[in-house]
Amino acid sequence: MTKSPTKKRILIVDDDADIREVLSRVLRTAGYEVQEAGHAFGAVCALVREGADLILTDIKMPIVDGFDLVRELKSHDDTRCVPIVAVTGFDSPQRRAAALEAGCVGYITKPIDTCEFLNQVAKFLQAPQSAESRGAPRS
Repeated sequence: MTKSPTKKRILIVDDDADIREVLSRVLRTAGYEVQEAGHAFGAVCALVREGADLILTDIKMPIVDGFDLVRELKSHDDTRCVPIVAVTGFDSPQRRAAALEAGCVGYITKPIDTCEFLNQVAKFLQAPQSAESRGAPRS
């Protein structure tokens, strides 16, 4: 499948299928291409297959949690520059700090406000580092 040059591709990583479905519907309705993964291994496979302009990941997942997924992706040259945002039901300063320390560029708490969520996604996609995540040539 060839990526459309105008549509941004977002990967949602969450072990809760209902959350993935809701976020996917909201993002697709707004015009984004969406991939879904129910766990960290699925996320890595999706990234290898199709890449992403932005990753939205849950933190609390079985086997490999979101913090470990972020650290792993940030340790590889081909995924290091893809912006990752934690989307989680845990809203505490400690969790937020841990997500940012692991390598996330943002932190969104569930339940989401649809309008605010779309504004946040657009902001993260426009961040300077997202140009690198799309494979833009380095000077």
